[in-house]
Amino acid sequence: MKKKISIATLFLALFLLVTNSTVYAKPNSKRLQGQSRYETSSAIVSHGWESSQSAIIASGEGFADALSSAPLAKKLNAPIILTEGKQLNYNAKQQLERLQVKNVIIVGGPGSISYNTENQIKNLGISTKRIYGASRYDTSLEVAKEIGVENGVVVTNGLGFADALSMAPIAANKQMPILLTPAGNLPANTKAFLNSNKYNKSYVIGGPAVVSNTIQNNLENPKRLFGQGRYDTNAAILNEFKNDVDLNNVFLAAGTNYPDALSASALAAKNNSPIILSDGASINNNVMNFVKSNNAKFGEIIITGGTAVLNDVVVKSIEEGRNIGPMTIHYINVGQGDSILIQQDGHNMLIDAGTNASEGTVVNYLKSKGVSKLDYVIGTHPHEDHIGGLDKVINNFAVDKVIMPKVTHTTQTFKDVITAMQNKGLKITTPTVGDKYYLGVADFTILAPNNSSYDNLNNYSVVIKLKFGNRSFIFTGDAESLSEGEILAKQLDITGDVLKLGHHGSRTSTTQGFLNKVNPKYAVISCGKNNSYKHPHQETLNKLKAKNIKVYRTDEAGTIIATSNGSGLSFNAKQGSYIGGDYVAPKPKPQPKPTPKPTPKPKPQPKPIPKPISQTVYITKSGKKFHRDGCRSLSRSKIQISRQEAIRRGYSPCNTCRP
Repeated sequence: MKKKISIATLFLALFLLVTNSTVYAKPNSKRLQGQSRYETSSAIVSHGWESSQSAIIASGEGFADALSSAPLAKKLNAPIILTEGKQLNYNAKQQLERLQVKNVIIVGGPGSISYNTENQIKNLGISTKRIYGASRYDTSLEVAKEIGVENGVVVTNGLGFADALSMAPIAANKQMPILLTPAGNLPANTKAFLNSNKYNKSYVIGGPAVVSNTIQNNLENPKRLFGQGRYDTNAAILNEFKNDVDLNNVFLAAGTNYPDALSASALAAKNNSPIILSDGASINNNVMNFVKSNNAKFGEIIITGGTAVLNDVVVKSIEEGRNIGPMTIHYINVGQGDSILIQQDGHNMLIDAGTNASEGTVVNYLKSKGVSKLDYVIGTHPHEDHIGGLDKVINNFAVDKVIMPKVTHTTQTFKDVITAMQNKGLKITTPTVGDKYYLGVADFTILAPNNSSYDNLNNYSVVIKLKFGNRSFIFTGDAESLSEGEILAKQLDITGDVLKLGHHGSRTSTTQGFLNKVNPKYAVISCGKNNSYKHPHQETLNKLKAKNIKVYRTDEAGTIIATSNGSGLSFNAKQGSYIGGDYVAPKPKPQPKPTPKPTPKPKPQPKPIPKPISQTVYITKSGKKFHRDGCRSLSRSKIQISRQEAIRRGYSPCNTCRP
């Protein structure tokens, strides 16, 4: 521990030089979204049309019938409005009324858009016309008849939506109908229609596996546009028609979410704009090559759908013409302390730097990760286990901004940090709740401290919420229950995927209310192995376990690294245990000695009746007794006989020899 001294005057003087946070320009993009596909459809329509004589109504519950609608929408200068099949969606009804629509084209049969829905439209004083066939292929054929084939045709597989939607705005502006087909052969009706009409150009969208060479060979002047998947096919279409479209407005849609792209196809066609498809988390390499070559021409990127289907990282990739790198968060193992390195696309931020003893560990770790400059350094509060290594960090790296709470501390550790800042000409930025800062594509917002004075230094802790795409992280320093309560009282958005537990997992932090509000999937605890404070406490870990929150601990796993591309999230370590430093194994209850079962007394056995003995005795002709051989009462004229026979004849035993 470094020697304590008084430095309040020095610290307060430094705060006179406090700077404001940097404000970055907003992305040159506009997101059209709603809480449902129908609200998103409505937002797209509102963006493109103030009024319209006509509108196309299509089902939001299936893409098949409406895939071929964009060229018809362009012809009528009409929006495509999605509705539920069995009844007119409220948002669709509002749009029909707002636009003062007179005529509605329903694309799809009654199995797709019910008669009840059609009657609800008619009840608004709107005339209706239904275009449909016996199948999706016949429906696309009926739509084609409304457009004509003089300018050519587009043929694509009817079992998927991505290829058709990639081509939809181009086909619409060229007024080429989109004909749907199975993979092997053109439907008979479609083939007959094409054979009976003149056209001089056709585009086949998709590879031979989805639209066969047989089909291609039956078309006039065909050209196949395709790639290894839907996004490569999208790139092929973009490159083929880049000189035919207006790149001032570019539409971004999810290649996995047809309703938003379906509504957007009409708006893109209205503006002669292309549609770029994304999987929601990244941009395909071939699509990105197109973006790199042309993004200087992009005026506005119109995103169709919310961040759940297209995250902000993807949008930024389009704006900058490059794939944005992932974000990595390093919870550095500094023993009983905190130090967190956050890296995003060449930008770096450090939250705390551990103890004085771990300053070398932190500096060496940062260098090993290629850090030469830190955009931000946050000293959450003046305790040695959080700012002990900050002076060493400031001395070894270029630093743009230091954020620390407005509080002094009379330790040499604190003085060393201030001195290091002065030597670099750095100024302290005091945190203000609600302030937002940017780290590459990521951004973070200050959540605490919410007061200017606390009895406990821990409650001065700078608490932030970091966002990157659809992922968010909460960092709490050593904020105690008081600070957590103040954050809750502000009713701030503190939901997060990952929560760095306050005060090393102490029972004095991570209240149940705070944990419920953050509602994380993962928790990270930074603490020393077998530390004297017995962090993390069992009470805190029990709360995590009860909510099935996966926990990662530096005392068990060492340095923990979380990585996210804005959608996914992974950790380099195995899930930790829920066993706290103060865990006391319950003593086993003494088990009563089992009472021995009484030995059953043997049942008395009946005395055996002796079997009659077969014995030889002797009788005389004149006597009535039977005798043993040799009895003195036995005469020489003895007769041998069995005892039983003697008794049977009425003889009795001799009283002398007792036979």
